[in-house]
Amino acid sequence: MTRNIGIYSGTFDPIHIGHIAFANEAMRELELDAIILLPEAQPRGKLHVTDIYHRVELIKRATRGNTKLQVLTLPSKQFTVAQTLAELRSHFKDAHFTFLIGSDVVYTFTYRWDSLEVLLKEATFAVGLRSGDSQDRLETIFKKLESQYKLSILRRYIITKNTHITSSQFRQGKIDTTHLPHPAMASYIQENRLYTNLI
Repeated sequence: MTRNIGIYSGTFDPIHIGHIAFANEAMRELELDAIILLPEAQPRGKLHVTDIYHRVELIKRATRGNTKLQVLTLPSKQFTVAQTLAELRSHFKDAHFTFLIGSDVVYTFTYRWDSLEVLLKEATFAVGLRSGDSQDRLETIFKKLESQYKLSILRRYIITKNTHITSSQFRQGKIDTTHLPHPAMASYIQENRLYTNLI
């Protein structure tokens, strides 16, 4: 029996209530069996990222009590279609993948993604609409890609609360630990002196 597995790749520095709300709503709307949170060790274009060990530990605390949200690290340091998709297939044989992406990621499809056609052909996309983004504008991009690659892209737009929250707001001390998904995250952050602007 084919399992429907969600793949949510990102920096998660740190993971916050917006990430969790998006994952839970995507799971509900697309009837996913599980969602795999996939933190990137070396995300593209980002410097001074918190060590992957700490980000993974915070994800584990954020998802306590929710067995359908799981964290996984892979040998690839950042998400690429060629390498990461192969690694995921080895972990989840006979699974259909739904990739959870923020609407900002859709704008990068036209210039940042190698082997994009493979991903568009094989997966479903759950697109989290971020604050200020337009579904019509995103549809224009998807339709151009469908025309370019001569395929149908399976997609669903997910709307949740807290789309205005970003991880950078935590790092800059603009919002506090009440916007974290689980109290155990705050104690871990304090013990390890992470995000010192929050303390």
